[in-house]
Amino acid sequence: MKFYLYILGIFLLTFGTEAQTQLKLMSYNLLQYPSGTGGDRSDELYYILHRYQPDIFMACEIENNTAADEILYYCLSAQNYAAASFSYNHSGNYYLQQMLYYNKQKFDLVNETYLTTYVRDINHYTLKLKSDNPADNIYLDVYVVHLKAGNYNNDPQIRDDMVQVLINDLPNIPADHFVIVAGDFNLYSANEPAYQDLLDSGNAVVLNDPVNRPGYWHNNANFKDIMTQSTHAVSSNNFVGGGLDDRFDFILLSDNLMSSPVLHYLGGSYAAFGNNGTCFNSSIISPDCQGPTYDDTLRQHLYNMSDHLPVVLTLETPVSLDVDDANDEPAFRLAGANPVHSGFRIVSATKGPVEFSVYDTTGQLIKTFENYHNSDFVNVSDWPAGVYLLKVKDVKNQQLIKFVKAN
Repeated sequence: MKFYLYILGIFLLTFGTEAQTQLKLMSYNLLQYPSGTGGDRSDELYYILHRYQPDIFMACEIENNTAADEILYYCLSAQNYAAASFSYNHSGNYYLQQMLYYNKQKFDLVNETYLTTYVRDINHYTLKLKSDNPADNIYLDVYVVHLKAGNYNNDPQIRDDMVQVLINDLPNIPADHFVIVAGDFNLYSANEPAYQDLLDSGNAVVLNDPVNRPGYWHNNANFKDIMTQSTHAVSSNNFVGGGLDDRFDFILLSDNLMSSPVLHYLGGSYAAFGNNGTCFNSSIISPDCQGPTYDDTLRQHLYNMSDHLPVVLTLETPVSLDVDDANDEPAFRLAGANPVHSGFRIVSATKGPVEFSVYDTTGQLIKTFENYHNSDFVNVSDWPAGVYLLKVKDVKNQQLIKFVKAN
């Protein structure tokens, strides 16, 4: 018995201290969010994000600051998430922008900047892991990119030109930082110069494709399980058709993320979120796309949301994080039923006054209210029927609330 207890003690000392904290990443092209498809897709994105619950969310094709706020305050939760600053593109004539959102329980954003190309920006963010040990200094440098689309004429060379701007910035990254490069790469093959140069072993930071599946990805059924575009078989409302036949979306990781005991990739966690690996050249909602991993409900939301699928993976760390208890209760809510008819009241968790602005689903500001309290009634009886967004804030909190005005 003593020998058994001794062996058990050794086991617990050896393995019991190896508990890992998981950090979930998602990269997603949102397709001209929010107005690109002519409909309100905030509920679609809400479902997708809450289904996966990423700790780092890297997004492409955000139209404006209102859209960026909607993602933070409605599709995510401002109680648990924070965002980088939105700015319009500084490169070329392209107006859509990339953004970063992060779990503020687990990360601090310590720097944000951008690199200019002659097509569109490459956004660069530095996050610090919130360890409960002040001596831990674990930093992630995250590049969010959207390379040139197309497979004609000089498109591959233009993608590589953009990549060279990123590669030229890598010597500025401290040697002990971890690096992530994610986004819509628009690559058709592992032979493209952009892909080869990103993974070049001579770079100041060596990057890895975690799935390690080089080849000619376009329209090749051998790679159907990692394809991310298109979720639609037929083009409509800016959704590109053709079905799942391209691997356009990537998350690349630095060498140290593949092997460091401090922070590392969880093997096998990389996935095209929603792709069961069962269909090829079909829309994501086709019967042949069914499978055990992603159900019909999720795939319908993904179909409605974008013509791309998100790419996801998980990182692990044994470091104990300085995480507060998450607050899932909203700071504000509407009192009564939704849809509303004659009006509503905003219930606040605090006693002070609140301000709120009303937007339509295109992001157009309709009206602004100040110094409202829990007891104040907002009369909307003469407002047109439709969907509205309330951006509510007080001295501590900010939130987006959606409501429907009925006839």
